[in-house]
Amino acid sequence: MPTPKEDDNGAAWARWYQKQEQLREQCLAVASGKAPLETVPAPCLAALETHRNVMGRVLAATHAETGGLPSGANSLNRSDSLQSGGMGAIARVVHLAALEVWELLSRGHPVEAMNTCLDALALSRELALGGGLYGSKLSAQSQEIVYPSCAAALDAVPLGRKREALEQLSRLQRGFPPPSRLLREESVFLQLRTFGPDFLPLEALSRLPPAAKTLVHGGGGWFFFTSRVGHPLVRRYIWRRNVSLFDQMMAVADLPPDERQRAFARIDADHALLADYPGAVSARTFHRELAHLEPQHLRAVALATLVQVDITRTEQGRWPTTLPADATGLFSLQLVSAQEARLVPLNTEAAENTLSVTADER
Repeated sequence: MPTPKEDDNGAAWARWYQKQEQLREQCLAVASGKAPLETVPAPCLAALETHRNVMGRVLAATHAETGGLPSGANSLNRSDSLQSGGMGAIARVVHLAALEVWELLSRGHPVEAMNTCLDALALSRELALGGGLYGSKLSAQSQEIVYPSCAAALDAVPLGRKREALEQLSRLQRGFPPPSRLLREESVFLQLRTFGPDFLPLEALSRLPPAAKTLVHGGGGWFFFTSRVGHPLVRRYIWRRNVSLFDQMMAVADLPPDERQRAFARIDADHALLADYPGAVSARTFHRELAHLEPQHLRAVALATLVQVDITRTEQGRWPTTLPADATGLFSLQLVSAQEARLVPLNTEAAENTLSVTADER
């Protein structure tokens, strides 16, 4: 759909943006397995064809010995709200890769599809390495997109390749940063953005890396307002309050979710003074942010469990009676037939992460 001209009225632009959003949703529906490949709009396939070489190079970068985001795309380089480039661009590569996996499977290339899906999972994980909470949420969202196609590819590959994939999935699962590290990055970002312009001494400012200096001197938006409202001594107190709150959150952030929620509630109670003041942070808010990342762990366990169950079924000629330790308490294995089983989350709120496993020929 052609872009409206500069002199077109607002209604024309509104219709254009609406069409673009509808197209984006249709593309994501197919990429995430919510709609069949046959329904993919032509512009989605055209975008995949146009960007396939670039996508391949980006996915290949995940084979490096050291992971993490490229320079200029980490947590200090995010915008105040939505980011059109950097981490957002990496997430879109994952979306294209998910569509590529379905394409490869439809053409009878399961091994190539699985290789692409593993690279896409690795790329989605990279968003969490140095991306703070913003990058981790993008990581979880992009992993959710590629999850169904990756499960289909893992189910379809031969036994030998399944064993290799299992080790790759285990390495990916171990590579996610813990919540405490994410909160540390968030603490640095908020301190620099909200209070750095007023309270960091010139000597400290001069030693900051370029991205941090840009963050401090960027100004504008909500952070500009919160850093300058009220008495300077009260703002300084809010800064120190936030630092103390983050330090206490980081100490308990890696607890199981229920325990973390209770611990964070106690932290908020200890920091109730001026809790509603502009710029003051809340532990409960960060618990909710971290809770959005929990399905990412569940999906990582599910993919590895799918492969393990499939290997056991092929080697022993029957479905296993117990699940691996990582999956115990998270999933049940429901037998559909001698040839098919379903890996079902025990938490009914996570039912959309159910996976089907098809028995391989022995």
